[in-house]
Amino acid sequence: MPGGDFHPVAFVAIAAWILVAAIGVVTFKNIVHSAVAMVFCFFGVALIYLLLNSSLVAIIQLLVYVGAISIVILFAIMLTQNQEGDYRLFFNKTMWFAAALAGAVAAVVSYILVTSQYVLPVGTKSVNPDLQTLSELLFNRYVFPFELVSLVLLGALVGAIVLARKDGDPQ
Repeated sequence: MPGGDFHPVAFVAIAAWILVAAIGVVTFKNIVHSAVAMVFCFFGVALIYLLLNSSLVAIIQLLVYVGAISIVILFAIMLTQNQEGDYRLFFNKTMWFAAALAGAVAAVVSYILVTSQYVLPVGTKSVNPDLQTLSELLFNRYVFPFELVSLVLLGALVGAIVLARKDGDPQ
């Protein structure tokens, strides 16, 4: 890691936090509780970025995901007025097969990663571009995809409003 200040204990603690939050996202019966667990999961990812000395990406993670995306999802949940899910569709016979399959895939991937002969050289450094370089790339070279993402988000917001509107409501 750059600077040699990677802390494996902190990484394991944050990774466990993210794992618990992610499990909460898919298992909570109340959809608002799932959304809050998702916020904690996004926050944990930002902490991982900080641990990897990528403070700019961590700040962007906090602003975009923890701030904007989570708020939009919570607004969509509040506007649809359906905060209880039908979990009979999730907890059925196929859930155990899917859990076993996911566990088997995780075990195979873990085995491949642990026994792999591919090792990065000791002197490998990550490249963290500064804010000036990123802003030049974002607003010069990648301005069209940046604006396209804003249009997609606008479409999602309009879609959430249309879905939340009552049938007889003219506005």
